[in-house]
Amino acid sequence: MLPSFNIAANVTDNFLVRVAAAKVMSRPQLGNLSPGGTVASTGTLTITSGNPMLKPFRAKTMDASFEWNYGKNAFLGLGLFQKNIDTYIQSLRSQVAFKDTGLPMSLLPTNFTGDEVFAVTAPINTEGGKLKGFEINYQQPFTFLPGIGRNFGTLLNYTFVKSKIEYVVSPGSAATITDDLLNLSPKSWNATLYYDDGAFSARVSASTRSSFVTRVPGQNNNDVEGKNGTFNVDLSVSYKINPKLELTLEGVNLTNEANDQFISRARNSVVVNNVTGREVLAGLRYKF
Repeated sequence: MLPSFNIAANVTDNFLVRVAAAKVMSRPQLGNLSPGGTVASTGTLTITSGNPMLKPFRAKTMDASFEWNYGKNAFLGLGLFQKNIDTYIQSLRSQVAFKDTGLPMSLLPTNFTGDEVFAVTAPINTEGGKLKGFEINYQQPFTFLPGIGRNFGTLLNYTFVKSKIEYVVSPGSAATITDDLLNLSPKSWNATLYYDDGAFSARVSASTRSSFVTRVPGQNNNDVEGKNGTFNVDLSVSYKINPKLELTLEGVNLTNEANDQFISRARNSVVVNNVTGREVLAGLRYKF
């Protein structure tokens, strides 16, 4: 059974409180359940396999939110959350001589002896852990300003998450380490300033996220692998020439942020650093 509980209460006409709790489950991806896999015997020697015995993700979630609608399109909200993850799926990587994998030598070229060391990756279940945090949302049109100032407005968001997940160190070992949930930044925020007078509209948005881990433990006896924090700015502008014809301009990644990946939290050694560049798009939209 996966019970859930939700309640919402209007404390006043413009102040709402919500509380929710649930048991949730998410089944593994079909590829992770496959009993088969792949063996790469050229270049980097790797073996990737599934695990038909995987159990699904299971967690208990608790959420509470407080929402104050204090004006037309004006909003201030606080959300609190905690998730107790009972079952987690970890992609575990280890270095194993092929002869110790239990796979037949017929999968390898004839010049291989079986002593070659392969990087073996397979999903396993762990005991999970906990994450908790809060989110603040603020929305404010500047309708109280005189003149064209009343056409401006802002949207702000901030999220903080603290997570502790148990990861298995190596296959067949009871040893575990505790670290952040994969691909989850502990801190992130978004800010948007907009203008809209009905004919002309413009929006500039900035977003940032702190560094996060992508693999625990990391390769070659390192503690983690991860990605460094980013700061992105995007821009969109549109002008309605008439009710059917509209000019548009969009700018994406104006800060030219890099994909900056590292290994080892202490050394922050560069593994990947590539830049996709800024993107500017101009268009003409016509409604029939």
